Amino acid sequence: MLLRSERTGAVSMGVSAKLRVSERRAEERPRKSFCVALGGTMTSLVLLMMFMATVFPMLDYAIPTYAGFLIVVVIVEAGADWALLTYLACAFLCPLLTPDYEATLLFIMFMGYYPILYIFLMRVKRRAVRRVLKAAVFNAAMIGYAMLFQYVFTGVDIYEGLEMFGKWAPFVLLAMADLFFVFYDHILGRLIDLYIRWFRKKVLKR
Repeated sequence: MLLRSERTGAVSMGVSAKLRVSERRAEERPRKSFCVALGGTMTSLVLLMMFMATVFPMLDYAIPTYAGFLIVVVIVEAGADWALLTYLACAFLCPLLTPDYEATLLFIMFMGYYPILYIFLMRVKRRAVRRVLKAAVFNAAMIGYAMLFQYVFTGVDIYEGLEMFGKWAPFVLLAMADLFFVFYDHILGRLIDLYIRWFRKKVLKR
């Protein structure tokens, strides 16, 4: 797993370098009308996916993850600024249009913005520092998420099924979440690389 993580880091660093080059070439930047259209399209798709969390409640944790992957398209095609605006639009509209607030909060508090933050974190040269920063961001988001359901949205018990662990249930849940994050971070790097190296060239011909 360590070797695979290192290969993923190398690939992602290459992706980050490509994005920095594209940012410096102003003549290659897409038109504003294209960025607006792309952002609007991705926002609509995110809202559609988030609404589907009410149809498939068993996927209320998976769907925000898939919706966050759509932000990758905006990052690559329009840049981090437009990706951030797209995320903010989704974060504003999701609570108004999607009734599943568990999925909505997960998207707002982590899954929606992390693909953007990922690009900048991969520019940190020291692997150990990069991993610590990633873990810190994720754990802070998950602790905040858990506290919201413990003190604000008290009608939902996020520790359901972990009663056997007693007072250790929050730590067990956080450890499980960290294991998921390792897998998610790996997949995100691969997805960005796949989009740039294959889908963009073979399908979009860009």
